[in-house]
Amino acid sequence: MGSALSAEGFELSPEAYAAVRQVRRTNAITLRRARRVRLGEVVMLEFENADTLCYQAQEMLYVERVTDPAVAAAEVAVYERLLPTATTLTATMFVEIDDPSRIRAELERLEGLHEAIRLEVGGRSCRARDVPPPDEGPSNRTVSVHFLAFDLAEDLLTELRGGGTARLVADHPAYQAAAELEAQLIRTLLSDLRQDV
Repeated sequence: MGSALSAEGFELSPEAYAAVRQVRRTNAITLRRARRVRLGEVVMLEFENADTLCYQAQEMLYVERVTDPAVAAAEVAVYERLLPTATTLTATMFVEIDDPSRIRAELERLEGLHEAIRLEVGGRSCRARDVPPPDEGPSNRTVSVHFLAFDLAEDLLTELRGGGTARLVADHPAYQAAAELEAQLIRTLLSDLRQDV
């Protein structure tokens, strides 16, 4: 898909997309699985790139039956702001609570969790920045899905490019967890960093 999203690259005919949807879904599942990090019992992070965001945007256009190119361009722009940049990695954070009767109470207990995620590289850390929807401002309210950005300082990037290790950490009064990033995932994330911005 390249390093940016463009509405011109999307299939706006529901019938045409339906014909290739299963293949695209299978490919997206494989791609996302390789970019996934389990952080404790209920948090999953999936790092984004142009391909993962392209799939999400295409699915949204299909499900919402968007066929107008101008509307599609506006919708795609919402996803485009979630692309990695030359110094920023992005991820979707999922709070996975299986028992529907506990979801509300658990999310209230985990209030602010999305603000307590950090990426540690060589003993230094980068706190995640919440990326709220365009029509919303920042909030400490935790919901089931958050978009996060990790703005990496040059020393952290240098460490990663030199083969340094990295781990994700959740440091919240009600939720403590850590997970090492595999070397292959680190290489993948470094390749996501766009050089055209």
